[in-house]
Amino acid sequence: MACLVAFMSFLSGCAYGPAPERGAQALVSACTPGAPIDLQRYMGRWYVLADTPFLSEHDFVGNYDEWTLRADGTIDDQYLGRRHDFNQQVSGSHFVAKVMGGTGNTRWRVALIWPFEVVVVTAYVDPEYRYTIRCMEDGNMVWVLARAPEIDEATYKEMLGRLRAMGYNPDRMRRVPQKVEEIGKPGFR
Repeated sequence: MACLVAFMSFLSGCAYGPAPERGAQALVSACTPGAPIDLQRYMGRWYVLADTPFLSEHDFVGNYDEWTLRADGTIDDQYLGRRHDFNQQVSGSHFVAKVMGGTGNTRWRVALIWPFEVVVVTAYVDPEYRYTIRCMEDGNMVWVLARAPEIDEATYKEMLGRLRAMGYNPDRMRRVPQKVEEIGKPGFR
């Protein structure tokens, strides 16, 4: 699974678009870092409430990230969920992330498999550390996460509004079922 994620991430990065011509201004990604974050407070479990569906994630439910700060400053980064339905075993991928210096802890270099790494950016965290928006540096993938597996509709719309303000098309987002009755509902994958 980790190999497939790494390979597909690599391919999506390569296929994102042509390199700008020499002297041309590069396109600016909508994925920009938010305010600095308290790394200790940011650690723990974050439920994936919505994302831009990715090949290896599209048939998972109950997805969540689990981040644990190691003594050496790196981060255990687990991406877990259940394939197809909630009766399945939890499975997923384990990565190691390194916070990039001088970024206020908002940019992490995530090692997929050697030698492939991606940069994941924290674009927003609410002041209470209940909701966050993360994205790949190139803007291809976006995640809306929360400390709880549910979000009220007003807060979800606020997150989509933040994405729109960042330059994303929120219509690309699909909600991730976090309970059985959400599977197959409109707007959910």
